[in-house]
Amino acid sequence: MPELYLSLLDRILTPVLLVLAVLLLLVGHNHPGGGFIAGLVVAAAFLMQIITRGDQFVRTLIGRYLQPVMGVGLLLAVLAALIGVLQGGFFYGVWWKLPLGENFIEFGTPTLFDIGVFLVVSAVVTSYILEFSRQAER
Repeated sequence: MPELYLSLLDRILTPVLLVLAVLLLLVGHNHPGGGFIAGLVVAAAFLMQIITRGDQFVRTLIGRYLQPVMGVGLLLAVLAALIGVLQGGFFYGVWWKLPLGENFIEFGTPTLFDIGVFLVVSAVVTSYILEFSRQAER
């Protein structure tokens, strides 16, 4: 049974870490951050869950989704590179303007690549931590 302060810290820090990861992912190409750092922050949030609630809780919650998320992330990263090839060069930046009400949001292949890296890193590191916690129990 985890200590009371650790459980309280988990309830406060996990949502904060997840929101921070989304912010790091979205501003990553123009400011420090990006998919890799955001993926590590999400893995840290799941590590906090493993420490406080146990690895079996996290394994039943997200364990079956980790490998498909890795595959989707790799697919998005490769797709971002291939779209650039079709437009003029490998990893060539292609941008689209998506309507959001009366304004537009610019979305491009660098953001698509960052999302792919985010998915791969968060899934790989979380699965590594889950397997490491399984080995620690033995």
